[in-house]
Amino acid sequence: MSPAREELSPRRRQILAAATTVLAQQGNRGLTHRAVDREAGLSEGSSSAYFRTRDALLRALGDVVADRLAADVAALGTRLASCPGDHERAVAEVSRLFSRWLGEPDLLAARLELTVAATRDAALAERFTQWRDDLVRTVRGVMEAADEDGGASAETLVASLDGVLLASLLLPQRRRRPFVSASVEQLLSGLGPNPAQT
Repeated sequence: MSPAREELSPRRRQILAAATTVLAQQGNRGLTHRAVDREAGLSEGSSSAYFRTRDALLRALGDVVADRLAADVAALGTRLASCPGDHERAVAEVSRLFSRWLGEPDLLAARLELTVAATRDAALAERFTQWRDDLVRTVRGVMEAADEDGGASAETLVASLDGVLLASLLLPQRRRRPFVSASVEQLLSGLGPNPAQT
């Protein structure tokens, strides 16, 4: 977790939570200090007192979202390390994490907006690359524990899982979790033990 995240005051947290909602619901263009103040229920000018420019607000929001995702991925890695080679547990743990993220659609939508913004912002891109690299390492560990050789690389598998998660946002809410669970099972099925080796 970055020091900046640890030092966030309650007011900064309130502003960044509101900024997450604004970014998720109105997109990158809609992220203004005025919109954030309105969403947070603060007087006009409040958020700009804490984050002077829009770039400062966007980068702080990027840190908060990336820190949250990184913490979730680290926890996933710890849980999976305790059961190496257990394919069913790996599928269950990844599905559980994705289901939790589905329960926070603003977080997912904000992450999508920030990812697009990162294609034009090197500092934001670096921050988002860190947590994604951690996820790739975690998936690579699962693949190695399953003695998976060949097939999709860990990076390709993460990209596929990411696509499943984001595609689920286009589905009616009642269909999201079943779609994600079935897709995770299908994508990770190749990581199970090879019957010829058992």
